[in-house]
Amino acid sequence: MFTKEELDEIKKSINIVEFIGRYVNLQKAGSSYRGLCPFHSDNDPSFYVHPQRGFFHCFGCGEKGDVISFYQKIESLSFSEAVKRLADHAGIVVEIDSTESEYDKYTSIMSRLADVYSRELKEGNSAVMEYLVDRRKISLATIDEFKLGYSPDERTFQQSLPSKCRVDEKTLVQFGILIGRGSSLRDRFSGRLLIPIDNESGRVVGFGGRIMVSEQGPKYTNSPESKYFQKNRLLFNLSRSKGAIKQLNYAVIAEGYFDVISLFEAGITNAVGLLGTALTERHLRILGNYTRNLLFFLDSDDAGQAATLRSIDIAEKIDFSTAVVVSRNHKDPADLFVSEGAKAIQEVLAAAIPGPAFRVEFFARKLDLSVPQGRKHLIEYLKPYVINFRNSGSLATVQSTIAALSQKTGYSERELELALKGGLGGQSRSEIGRGLVLKLKDHVRIYLQHPSLRSKVVKQLELIAESGDLKEILKGMKRGLELEELLDLVDEIVGRELIDLASSCIDFETAQRILEKTGEYANRKLVEEEMAEIDRKMPNVKDEGARRALLVRRIELSRLLDRKMKGGDQFGKAEKE
Repeated sequence: MFTKEELDEIKKSINIVEFIGRYVNLQKAGSSYRGLCPFHSDNDPSFYVHPQRGFFHCFGCGEKGDVISFYQKIESLSFSEAVKRLADHAGIVVEIDSTESEYDKYTSIMSRLADVYSRELKEGNSAVMEYLVDRRKISLATIDEFKLGYSPDERTFQQSLPSKCRVDEKTLVQFGILIGRGSSLRDRFSGRLLIPIDNESGRVVGFGGRIMVSEQGPKYTNSPESKYFQKNRLLFNLSRSKGAIKQLNYAVIAEGYFDVISLFEAGITNAVGLLGTALTERHLRILGNYTRNLLFFLDSDDAGQAATLRSIDIAEKIDFSTAVVVSRNHKDPADLFVSEGAKAIQEVLAAAIPGPAFRVEFFARKLDLSVPQGRKHLIEYLKPYVINFRNSGSLATVQSTIAALSQKTGYSERELELALKGGLGGQSRSEIGRGLVLKLKDHVRIYLQHPSLRSKVVKQLELIAESGDLKEILKGMKRGLELEELLDLVDEIVGRELIDLASSCIDFETAQRILEKTGEYANRKLVEEEMAEIDRKMPNVKDEGARRALLVRRIELSRLLDRKMKGGDQFGKAEKE
């Protein structure tokens, strides 16, 4: 479908580090960039991006490829769809098949459904509109902005959905809208207030539904998980709020749809919501494209507060700055907005406390701090956090934690510093002392940078390679593997060195001189090994003729070595004489 020239132009036009950096927090590591892998649970950064060669490689799970395959994987796209979107991103015109893509078809139908539900709400459901306007205090403008809708629990409406959306029943079943009920089909969201859920690009990919007809069934339900609707990768309202998040340099994170809608109604335009799931590193990587500062406004009940603690733990682990709204008198932002209005929302946001202070407060609630034992337990609860922050270089978080702990316990910050001391001493540091592991680095550089010299490199390495790591790489070199494939054969430490060697330029003439010089060394080594072999055999050879032949050969080899040591003919010429 796409020519090699078109694909190459797209890849050359996109800075792979900047693009992948939208999803992964990358740090410079030699000639490459390193971060936590987005494709598996990664605690120690094992994901590398090589800008000069335009590829990524994870030493943890083995995922690798170029910017196109990365985009396919991270966004669950087909190759064609990934290329089209990247071409648009790079401003490159490519020949596009006029056939509608699967993604376009899916989002187009979801958008038409949103329109159908929205019209149904406005035209014939005054009770639901009253619920929104009177009980939820949501304005008509905000209802239109979020395109809120309704699916009546009526057989006629459900039967008319396919025709209203200009699609067949089979497709609506496939997309999880129509589901079986006995021998007939019904709308998954019948009797529910509908909230369209769009992706970062603003395309509708699913729905959230709140029960309105009765209290039968769950209060809220979402579209089923699919290729395009994945709750651990979607943030409600991000497409609408991302501009404000970037401008204000922080995001407000709430739990539910109505929390976010209520915040929007109160003038808070930089809020996003979770879709009934815990905050994940994928969510954070997406938010990291716009800000590194997060303000959590989750529910105030025990479950919500525990979720807040988990969220700030995850966020601080990957270098986000966090703050938390503490509003004990109201369950959530929507409840506060309905009870006290926009001003109250703005006041509690302004009074938010730092994430580390919330952590101290969270653990302190469970303890009696009026007795020494309670204060001691609080310090012990927080000690692992402080040690981890200190080891990772998050000194501001350490200081914030100690300040909050001092205020809570009455101990001075100096006393707490001493009580919370700890560090790397007890931790395993397997990489320390290992150092650089590859020998004959110039040969590896030549192999990676000058394909025409590879056969010479391989021949010489076969003679002189002794390092276990290098022998493993040599197996791949014999098969003519490229850098991306060689990385599969080694661990992360050796892999990092390979990436650096590929980037450290060595010109062709210098490469030839190196091979010439080491060729002489390799031949000398062969001679020395043959002489040593003769010395091992001689004591056991009884036949006089055989002994004489071995002795003559040893003398010839010895003279050959002498000539070379005195600067005489090269080994190659001497062996021919």
